[in-house]
Amino acid sequence: MAEVKPSHSIIGTTLAQDVYNEYGLLLLPAGAVLHLSDIRLLEAHHIQAVHVTSASEAPEQPLPILHWNEAEAAREYIAAVKETEHLFKQIATGSVPPLHQFNSTFYPLLDQVLQRMGFLRFLYIKEGTENYTYRHSLNVGIVAALIGKIAGRPQDEIYRLGQAGLLHDVGKMMIPDEILSKPDRLSDEEYEIMKLHTLYGSELLLSMEDADEWIARCALMHHERLDGSGYPHGCQKEDIPLECQIISVADVFDAICTDRVYRRGTSPFHAANVLWELACQGQLNPLIVSRFIQYIILLYVGSQALLSNGDHVEIIMIHTDEPMRPLVRRGDEFLDLREHRALTITRMIS
Repeated sequence: MAEVKPSHSIIGTTLAQDVYNEYGLLLLPAGAVLHLSDIRLLEAHHIQAVHVTSASEAPEQPLPILHWNEAEAAREYIAAVKETEHLFKQIATGSVPPLHQFNSTFYPLLDQVLQRMGFLRFLYIKEGTENYTYRHSLNVGIVAALIGKIAGRPQDEIYRLGQAGLLHDVGKMMIPDEILSKPDRLSDEEYEIMKLHTLYGSELLLSMEDADEWIARCALMHHERLDGSGYPHGCQKEDIPLECQIISVADVFDAICTDRVYRRGTSPFHAANVLWELACQGQLNPLIVSRFIQYIILLYVGSQALLSNGDHVEIIMIHTDEPMRPLVRRGDEFLDLREHRALTITRMIS
């Protein structure tokens, strides 16, 4: 094992130890084979040294899960969206696939995401409303699993959270398309019909081969809120299982970040603000929200973003007191968004 400075010369070597930044964020896990994107990540977080294995220490056959290729991961994501669409459309026509079929494409992608949590940045650069329902389902599965990992849940539960997130909206396949795809605000009557997707989803999941009550419960309760303001049953606090609370946070976060038929998605920084407001109002679990916000926003150090005034900036540093208002660089000028309250980050660029 050798201690080396991050540089292009260590591309292709294998990390011997986990790498954390100054806030305790896991940037890269031990066993990861380093790529150019990893070196950029380490430099953005000002990591001065990492430990890599020597040739004699490297395993003869490294686990393929640890290899990371951004283009390949993007292709796997697109393939997973298409497969999710295919399976969901089977449900819409009355043919309900077994539960395990939803994992064949999703789990390999989730393996990659959990090894390289920076993959989340890719999700919220893509624009457009095409395949929203299926992208949203896939994204919520990914985000829910990441929250589970951040919260230190057991490995089997992390993957189960991913599966529950993937299937949380499956009941929407039973909602009329004119309501599901309506470009305007739903009427009160239409909204009542839309709310039935939670009940439909639970029933569908319980009817599947390999049915899992835990996953069905997440579909039923992902719109419940701790203060009793949610649906379908207006449950409160301890009546809402932790796994359902995690799916709720993932669902709200992705719904804000992703383009929809009736509005454009915004940045993870805006979504973090909304999550925090909902936690302060007593709707979402503040422990889940605060840990997720801190973790996710730190991933964007070094990324390019668009400000509300149209300027392109680079995110330089996250403040611990106001993580949603970072220090950014605009050309040669530095802007502290804590001091420029009228400016917000509206969209991530890269």
